[in-house]
Amino acid sequence: MTKNQTSTNVWTVVIVVLLLSIGMGIAAFVYRSTTQVREALAEEILEQQHDVSSLIQEYGNVMLSIERKRLDSNAKNQNALTNALSTAQSQLVQMRSNYSFERLDGAAKANTFIKPILEDVDQWTTQGLHGIAADDPFVLDLAAQRMQERYADIREISAEIDNVANELIAAQTDFLGRFRDSMLLLLAGFAMLSLTIATLLIRQRNLQTQLAIDQESNAQKLIEAETRGRLQAEEALLGSEQFLRATLNSLNSDIAILDHNGVISAVNMPWKSFVSSNEQQYADGGIGHHYETVFKSTAATELERDGIHMATSMVADVLSGKSDEMFFEYPCHRDEKRQWSLVSMSTFNTGEGRHSVLVHEDVTERKRLEERDRRLRAELAHVSRLTTAGELASGLAHELNQPLTAITHNCDAVMSSMRDQSEADAEVLETVNDISEQAQRAGGIIRSMRHLVRKDTGDKVPTDINELVKETVRLTAPEAREKGVNVTLLLADDLPKLHMDPVQIQQVLVNLERNSVEAMWQNESSVRELSIETCLHGEEHVEVCISDTGPGIEPTFARKLFSAFQTTKTNGMGLGLSISRSIVEQHGGRLWIDPDSEGVTIFRFTIPVT
Repeated sequence: MTKNQTSTNVWTVVIVVLLLSIGMGIAAFVYRSTTQVREALAEEILEQQHDVSSLIQEYGNVMLSIERKRLDSNAKNQNALTNALSTAQSQLVQMRSNYSFERLDGAAKANTFIKPILEDVDQWTTQGLHGIAADDPFVLDLAAQRMQERYADIREISAEIDNVANELIAAQTDFLGRFRDSMLLLLAGFAMLSLTIATLLIRQRNLQTQLAIDQESNAQKLIEAETRGRLQAEEALLGSEQFLRATLNSLNSDIAILDHNGVISAVNMPWKSFVSSNEQQYADGGIGHHYETVFKSTAATELERDGIHMATSMVADVLSGKSDEMFFEYPCHRDEKRQWSLVSMSTFNTGEGRHSVLVHEDVTERKRLEERDRRLRAELAHVSRLTTAGELASGLAHELNQPLTAITHNCDAVMSSMRDQSEADAEVLETVNDISEQAQRAGGIIRSMRHLVRKDTGDKVPTDINELVKETVRLTAPEAREKGVNVTLLLADDLPKLHMDPVQIQQVLVNLERNSVEAMWQNESSVRELSIETCLHGEEHVEVCISDTGPGIEPTFARKLFSAFQTTKTNGMGLGLSISRSIVEQHGGRLWIDPDSEGVTIFRFTIPVT
């Protein structure tokens, strides 16, 4: 290449660069100028609309304050009106009246239109009119009317401002768009010429540069892809670890992960609490220690140590591969409560070898429910046997009632025959009479027992409560005599008959009497006195009181005494008092234990007279 050619190429490049710079500068200036003009117009339009809208809002607040004062002319509403007028007038002062664009005169119109109205209203409401006080309703009515009449005109000014703004924006946008398009077309031709020359000069160099850039870009993308892949793999691994940890911590069971050597590698929060409760050195759950040492440190009693020893032996079998899983349940009773624990284990394989999941659970509640279920099944079987015995007793009572009736009739016949004889032996007559009375007494007891154990109950009938008490005492008398209990009856005279089911109330009496007898006998009370008293309770109820000299009832237990399955008896079901209360309440009465008694246990229940 000659020197002239080199010089020509240099000047060509310089000219092209200069043309491009000038063209781009003009284009940037035109674009920036037109954009600034449009933005300035939009900014002033928005400012004017905001000022006018704020003024209309304050105008509306003044109208609202006038209406409130018209409804209630108190100091609070007067202050509100004064503040609203002050705020509206301040808005008038703050409004801008001169704008760069001539047609933006809406704010000035609104100011000129509203200012005298607000000044008049301010003067009327503070100084009044000629001869009319400021607080006179006429002044408020006149002010409200004046404000209301001009409100529509103010809204028209606001709408006119919006229309002018839209027209200005449209006209200015159209003019600036056409001007900018013309300049851009001119510059486009100028730029095309410059770009054509520049393209021919730098094409070859651009191709070489682009090739180098593409190669560098491809290499960078490859590095970034590898980096993203590595980061995604790390995030996935971290997310899996966090998910596993959160899942383990959400479980209530104590869980530890063991490696193939039995060393604890991970635990959840319940396991940490379980282990650290006895050994503070294992506050982290014993991670890094052998499971057997950590697990045995949790034993608190000899019974629990034996259970853990057997459990660790079974865990060792799983770790050695003799079995894949294990379940072992053992007692770990304390002095203050009974509890059971369950140890289970399962295995899983990873690239690092065989791992195990050791789970320790407190199954005390389940065992307690199982024990209660077993006890309830035994009690239900006992109730079934009692039901069968009751049916047999009912049949036996029916069979025994016939010979007793025959004995009574025969005794009556003998006594009638002997009374007709003048030489009858008085002692024999008395003996026969005694046989008749005892047979009648036995028949009464059998009838009462048969009536008590039958399945169905009759309707409510008028019943003498004293006779019912005596009948139940005859039923419970053998048990009371056997256990050394003296029964005393304190029955009030002239009690009205009660409308009730005698069989159900007899069941309540028998249950309360037998409870008292058994309580005094089981606790070996030195004085065993059972007292049954009847009396009027007010004018509408009859009260029955059963008291004994037994051990009494703990106040804490007395609160739940009438709940189902609550009992102090060794072999009791805890249903008697619950059923008794239900029977009494169905009769419209109430059954309770006297909380104020000292040295005795007193149960009371009432039955309504009507």
